[in-house]
Amino acid sequence: MTNVKEYFVLYGKFYLVYLLFSAGLFGLFFLHSLSLEPFIDYVVFSGVILGGLSLFHYFRYAQKRKQLQHLLRKERMTEAALAFLPATGNRLEDEYQALLKQLAREKTTSDYKAALKNEEIYEDFGLWLHQIKTPLAALDLLVQSDSLSPTEVKAELFKVNDYLQMMLNYLRQNLANEDFVFESIALAPLVRQTIKKYALFFSKKNLQLDMAVDLTVTSDRKWLVFIFEQVLFNSLKYTETGGINVFTKDNALVIQDSGIGIRKEDLPRVFEKGYTGQNGRFQQRASGLGLYMSQQAAEKIGCRLAIDSEVGQGTIVTLHFPTTNNR
Repeated sequence: MTNVKEYFVLYGKFYLVYLLFSAGLFGLFFLHSLSLEPFIDYVVFSGVILGGLSLFHYFRYAQKRKQLQHLLRKERMTEAALAFLPATGNRLEDEYQALLKQLAREKTTSDYKAALKNEEIYEDFGLWLHQIKTPLAALDLLVQSDSLSPTEVKAELFKVNDYLQMMLNYLRQNLANEDFVFESIALAPLVRQTIKKYALFFSKKNLQLDMAVDLTVTSDRKWLVFIFEQVLFNSLKYTETGGINVFTKDNALVIQDSGIGIRKEDLPRVFEKGYTGQNGRFQQRASGLGLYMSQQAAEKIGCRLAIDSEVGQGTIVTLHFPTTNNR
């Protein structure tokens, strides 16, 4: 019954036009005192035709409603499900269905990309989990040993905290793409503050530090600190003797160490996610996320990371800043 009411709400105007036309025609016959037989024949003939067409359109309308209601009961509206849309009757319906199919395609593409992104995050989490196990295992060995060194414990706890901060920044990088606040930043205080944070590792390894930083840039402080911390911590991990030199040159911040260096064949891939190279595989100290995330963060704030190294001679990492507003 509901379908009948809705049908007449949609198509009632056509019947109203028919009735008005018939009433006008009757008035014409009546005013001119004409025989009503032709009028009655017209009413009967047109009524039969209109009734037949009405039944045909009504059953077609009811069938379309049934198909649409069946689709609406589905939990997910996929492009494949839209293949069961009722047949169109005019150009307007063609365009509506084309629009629905386009939206379904976009939704399918969006869901696919989201699934890939989630899979990528799970894989990266696995890499990070592998990395954080190293200081946790070291702490476990320290607890089991007879001589518990507070300095060693503090160093391993610092690494755990650093890796946790890395994952927090990773999630922020992937979930909050607009998390940037650009301001004028003097690099010298920022570098000194970060070096102070890692002072324990300089002291533990008896490494020399040289610093000559004199540059002010327009950048995002949080991500700039993150990049510098990752690069500095890498230098500390792979430098056992000598020292680290931090300086500015040609609108860039340079971190140079005297560590074990990187093989020439590994250099082109150091910024790839999950790539650890021979050093990382041999020493089991790397997840392949630190430099990858640093490169991603650098690109987002308009900077560029470059790396040069030679085995046994050390590594030079350069953070190039955009020239605008720097001094």
